[in-house]
Amino acid sequence: MIRTLLPALAFVVGTTAYAQTHFSDDFNDVNLTGWTNVDNDTDVAPASGTNYDLWYAADFSGNFAELGAGSAVSRSWAANLAYSPNNFLISPAINLTSAPASGLTLLFKTGSIEPSPYFDEHYAVYVTTSNVPATIITSTPVFEETLPGAQMYSHSIDLSAFAGQTVYITFRHFNTTDENILILDDVLVKNLQPNDVSVQSVSLNRYSATNTNNTLGVEVKNEGSNTVTSLQINWNDGTDHIQTISGLNIAAGATQVVNHPTAVTYATPIEESLNITVSQVNTVADTDPSNNTGAALINTVSQLADKAVIIEEGTGTWCGWCPRGAVAMEDLIAAHPNDFIGVAVHNGDPMTLTEYDNGANLSGFPGCNVDRALLDQGVSSAAFESYYQDRIDLPVPAAINLVASGAGSSVTVDVTATFYTPFAAANYRLGVIITEDNVTGTSSGYNQTNYYDGGGAGALNGAGHDWTTAGDPVPAANMEYDHVGRALLGGYNGQTGSVPAAITDGQAVNYSFNYTVPATSTRIDMHAIAVLIDQATGEIVNAKQISIAQAGIEEASSIGMEVYPNPASDVVNVKFEGKGGEYTVAVTDLAGRQVAFTSVANANGSQMVALPINGLSAGNYLITVANNGASYTQNLMIK
Repeated sequence: MIRTLLPALAFVVGTTAYAQTHFSDDFNDVNLTGWTNVDNDTDVAPASGTNYDLWYAADFSGNFAELGAGSAVSRSWAANLAYSPNNFLISPAINLTSAPASGLTLLFKTGSIEPSPYFDEHYAVYVTTSNVPATIITSTPVFEETLPGAQMYSHSIDLSAFAGQTVYITFRHFNTTDENILILDDVLVKNLQPNDVSVQSVSLNRYSATNTNNTLGVEVKNEGSNTVTSLQINWNDGTDHIQTISGLNIAAGATQVVNHPTAVTYATPIEESLNITVSQVNTVADTDPSNNTGAALINTVSQLADKAVIIEEGTGTWCGWCPRGAVAMEDLIAAHPNDFIGVAVHNGDPMTLTEYDNGANLSGFPGCNVDRALLDQGVSSAAFESYYQDRIDLPVPAAINLVASGAGSSVTVDVTATFYTPFAAANYRLGVIITEDNVTGTSSGYNQTNYYDGGGAGALNGAGHDWTTAGDPVPAANMEYDHVGRALLGGYNGQTGSVPAAITDGQAVNYSFNYTVPATSTRIDMHAIAVLIDQATGEIVNAKQISIAQAGIEEASSIGMEVYPNPASDVVNVKFEGKGGEYTVAVTDLAGRQVAFTSVANANGSQMVALPINGLSAGNYLITVANNGASYTQNLMIK
């Protein structure tokens, strides 16, 4: 955390001094040390757990990367309880006795993560010479608002009237109830220089086709007192590309992405590092050039590889809103069967894989990570579709292919990543995620809590249930859980050493992963998802999924399977020789998704099953008969 409480004179160096900072707290140590935290209402805090009736510190960088590791937070709703806060967060004494009045400014950010209408948090900001709440209330706020939306907002308040005093800054959350969350961050008191910006980040497509124009965006923050109307920006890849961008209107304390007029484009597959510099503000030299630089990487690819979007959805049987995630998953699979991959990452229930749950690090349920690039996102069918559309057409550095083989319970997953761009020092890893469908259990831990029962939370229908009439909880006997994350081969971040550092265009990288199917799992319901993970960002840059049902195929004579007609249209007949016990018959598409299923109990001797397949799209499928780990698979064509 950066927190300062220093005399103004310590920052004065003649007439060329940078902006003088008198107080700063970005809460990145995730505590409120030094602040006075007052609960001035009559709400009753929970008997145990987090006391949500006070300001506290938490990490919301997954929602807003600009916030860093910590923020100050006050709630008007939490853990199914409505609060009516009157919460004061009062700063330490801030010595402005030697501060010049010119440019003396309070800067801070506030916001919320909630969609409409639950962002209507109300708060006020006071600057006083007293830190007593009863006295603070009698003063006039220097700023007061109800949050206008579910995002972070930057604010700049003129404090010139308080120069020469020692003051306290108070953030008061009040006049609101049953919304959710008010976030406060980056509190700063400083004397601003007239023309000063800082480079916050640089945006550029990480991968691109050759001969394609890519826009380079520079997010700048106005650290000065003057409105920024023009900037001179240069990006350099060995050659300067200097441009002056006019017509801007960036207020003091505000941030804005400014696009460079010169596109970034290369004619051949190349790996390139760009250096970015802002050299002038409002046609004059920036007052503080120490924070005016940034960098970006770009790789152009020789050909475009097919990309899949993978969403890892945090869920749990205890989570009453999580049926929404199951429905969203099925909706996206139905809409995009060939290039959407879903994984259910369970938390706090019998299906939890601790390594996966910890790695996903979701703060709310249901929540999701999209390609591990969009973190801690909201969950709904519409949201999933939006994430998919935003990312499906992104260029990627490599194509992914995988093959599953093996006998009995042993499975080998051979993964190949074919790169279409060079790397001098690649930092990627391959990994495999194993998932399972149709997971059931008999204990109470498999009961699904369901807040949609009764319709009070709105209608929800899909994933095998009309959730408005399914009960709360839905009994374990009525639940089957799909896409359950069962194993991480190579770990959450992928297998160390699976991808070399030096890579040439067209190079194929191979790695084999071994897995043993547990006796409690059913092979025909299991899938392997190969992932290529960028270790610099944690992002899954590409993925592909297959069924592992065909691994460990027995000879036809062991089951004596016949499939007809083939090609089929409405019904496919499956004849096999049963040897006692339960047999399953399933049709999967080539992406490994089960699209038709039935079972035969006490199958002994010759068996005939007519499996309806009407409604399935024409194409190639796999049909599998399985019993007690033994299985046989044939190709099936549907016309």
